[in-house]
Amino acid sequence: MTREHAMLISFAGAAILFLTLPLSNTKPIAFNWRGDSSGRNEAEIDAALQEAATSALPNRDGTIIVMDAQTGRVRAIVNPQQAYAQTLMPGSAIKPFTALAALRSELIDEGTRTVCPGRFTGLNFSLACVHADHLPPFSPSQAIAYSCNYYFAAVGQRLGREKLVTTLREFNFGRATGISNEELSGVLRPCEIGSSARVRTNVGDESDCLERSAVGESNHIQVTPIQLLTAYAALVNGGHLFKPQMATASQFSPVDWSNINIASQHRAIIVEGMRGAISYGTARAAKLDSLPLTIIGKTGTAMPAKGFRNNGWFVGLAGPFQSNGELDPASIDLAVLVLLPRAHGADAAKVARPIFETYANEIRQQGRSGISRSDVQPSDTTGAVAPHSPDAIKIHLVRENVTQTVSLEDYVAGVMRAEGTVESEPEALKALAIAIRTYALKNLGRHTHNGYDFCSTTHCQRYVGLTTTTDGRLSAAVRATEGQVLLDDHDQPIDAYFGASCGGETANIRDLWGVTPAFYLRGVRDEYCDAGPHAKWTDTISRADLLRALQTDSRTDVGNRLDQVLVSKHDETGRAEFITLDGEHRKIVRGWDFKIIVGRALGWNVLKSSRFEVTHLGSNFIFRGSGFGHGLGLCQEGAHVMAARGASYQKILEKYFPGTAVKRDVTDKSKADIFLSTFDYRNFHPAGSSRLLTIASENFSLVYPADVDRRTTSQILNTMELTRNDYLRRASSASTVTIPRVGIRLNESTGDFTSRTGQPWWAAAATQGNRIELQPLAILKQRGVLFTTLRHELAHILIDSVSNKRAPRWLEEGFSLYLAGEGQAISRYAMRDRLAEDELEKRLQRPGNQVEMRTLYAEAYLMVAEMIRRQGEASVWNRLAGY
Repeated sequence: MTREHAMLISFAGAAILFLTLPLSNTKPIAFNWRGDSSGRNEAEIDAALQEAATSALPNRDGTIIVMDAQTGRVRAIVNPQQAYAQTLMPGSAIKPFTALAALRSELIDEGTRTVCPGRFTGLNFSLACVHADHLPPFSPSQAIAYSCNYYFAAVGQRLGREKLVTTLREFNFGRATGISNEELSGVLRPCEIGSSARVRTNVGDESDCLERSAVGESNHIQVTPIQLLTAYAALVNGGHLFKPQMATASQFSPVDWSNINIASQHRAIIVEGMRGAISYGTARAAKLDSLPLTIIGKTGTAMPAKGFRNNGWFVGLAGPFQSNGELDPASIDLAVLVLLPRAHGADAAKVARPIFETYANEIRQQGRSGISRSDVQPSDTTGAVAPHSPDAIKIHLVRENVTQTVSLEDYVAGVMRAEGTVESEPEALKALAIAIRTYALKNLGRHTHNGYDFCSTTHCQRYVGLTTTTDGRLSAAVRATEGQVLLDDHDQPIDAYFGASCGGETANIRDLWGVTPAFYLRGVRDEYCDAGPHAKWTDTISRADLLRALQTDSRTDVGNRLDQVLVSKHDETGRAEFITLDGEHRKIVRGWDFKIIVGRALGWNVLKSSRFEVTHLGSNFIFRGSGFGHGLGLCQEGAHVMAARGASYQKILEKYFPGTAVKRDVTDKSKADIFLSTFDYRNFHPAGSSRLLTIASENFSLVYPADVDRRTTSQILNTMELTRNDYLRRASSASTVTIPRVGIRLNESTGDFTSRTGQPWWAAAATQGNRIELQPLAILKQRGVLFTTLRHELAHILIDSVSNKRAPRWLEEGFSLYLAGEGQAISRYAMRDRLAEDELEKRLQRPGNQVEMRTLYAEAYLMVAEMIRRQGEASVWNRLAGY
């Protein structure tokens, strides 16, 4: 019997359905995924983590610490004495802190690039780099990911003797944490050679001391493992330095020592580097990015104070799975440190993997999710989960300090009462209602950690509760558009931002907030709001008031003197993209951040938008601008004019969100998520492109368009080789099996893919035999599924080989999802009532529609995951080999 497999683009699309960008004046959305913190559940997870950590470090020295990054509670520990009663050089594990010190000192920024020659050579200190040669110049994030010794040693030369120590002291390096009476305090002292790192001396490692300290290879910086883990937790959780404590959840009270001021842009650079260490840098061999979590981390390899064999460090931090890999500070939950003597940092990262894997399995078994409360809710005792209904929305009325539960349509009406009262045109009101409804569905669960979905302020959407009198125009618009939403080309709700006035051209979200723009948020010319009430404005701000406002934020604090404010770059929509501030210090800040900082201090009606010019006149600064608000998406003043001229609400939305469509019933994603159709290679017809190239590794060949960069193709082949080795190792317990040489093809267009495979446009890949056909690279990357798709398809090939193509469909599909790390994304679609194996297999053969197929895939995954939880993964391989 021939097996055909198709995998869908929408796996990741579903996983990120409610993980979206912030509104105009907000920080990114944060999710707290702890769920039930009762002693019973937390005790079970603690026990599982302790068992996993103990098993990961059998019969060898070293230590493992597992800690709650948001409270400091130690959840598991192996070899406690080695965790706090020994001090060691941290090696490259210190580099994120070196980066922070350099960023604070303005020695580097996100745009700094440095070419690595492959080795740093000082006076009496030389250190080679372990990353590949001839890489492009490194940004700070890439230098962290690749752990470039040259980069950080060179930074250390320029930092001076105090700046790194000052930063480390904030994180309590050199001080005992108080976890035990036997704890050592570590070592932290500045270099003793003055301001120059190039002075010869005979005192210890003082020669090249600055460089040695910057890369963690100096006796001036020695840490205990518990110190290092506590510091890392504070580095990424928003600056909360907690006292580490060993206690059960029911008997624990967190102690917040201090709140360290870490600029958001500095944190973002460091976190991006730690994410890179996992995906392509020094920790990539541990394959932590294949788990259903978002994990960031840093490796370190250092010589002991006495001896000649390396110590291997790894610190990893995990939060809920997000396909874009981003982690808000409040969502980082688990912190894990591994210290291995006679090893390297990459070895320590591999030891950490089963601990993170155990945690992911445990939180799923406890009925919790790393996505959001709205995606997954506890179901019955079988462990199945049911999707949260968007018809029940919890809204917190901030002024009244009351949380109410309302229907989706009542929520839309409440936002309309706050935002639409001045609008008189029915079609403009309908367009606004659809934008509000779409935003609500896209962002449902934004305040999960607070126990509700949305607040009633501009942080989410302004909301006014039901009053005795309701404007009939508003109610009519909500009723007329009930169930209608804006969907993108993958039938997913869009980020339907709206604002008062764009000032003549809507904003490009990339230039405004520095994020990758969706195709519908790249800005459009708006000829309709040119004559609106906010088309032109002028604000005069005195030098003293502006200086006072700028001093409230580290990003704009120029000291005690303000000389000049200059728009150094406008974006294509006329907005101030970057502003240069001159005073005692020079600062460069994004235009939108400047507007928010000034508005927060002087009032939100000052600087109504970031679309302005600025001139200096005497003791005043004159800002002349247009528009009101961020300018993204729907322009309310422009929509009013369009409606008054006879445009329908569909035309209005088409204008401001190009390429999207208004559709009904967003909950029926008939073209999304899961579907499997027949793939018959008898109808296989090559497209015959002349722009295709071929690259090969030991076990794979890749055909790809000429415009795909070589680095990406190498990453694909490397991923497949690593995945192949991993799968074969895992399958070896049950069967001696090989994977044939596999051919992979990246198609140039969706049309090429569908014509070659017979698959619908929404399928990500198709596999038959030892051939894998993929959608175009840009689509797979946009959906965040490139590497999970590759792992999924290779899993099918191996499962067919082990089972001689005789495995039941439910087992094959469920195990492929498990091996590829996609269970988190699919499991929330499972039914409340679990199916028996025979019934599931029967229904998988003839699904009624795509939505049913998605549900059945979720059932298959949960059935396999439960089998693995009870009997171990080897039991699945044994069962496959028995067919």
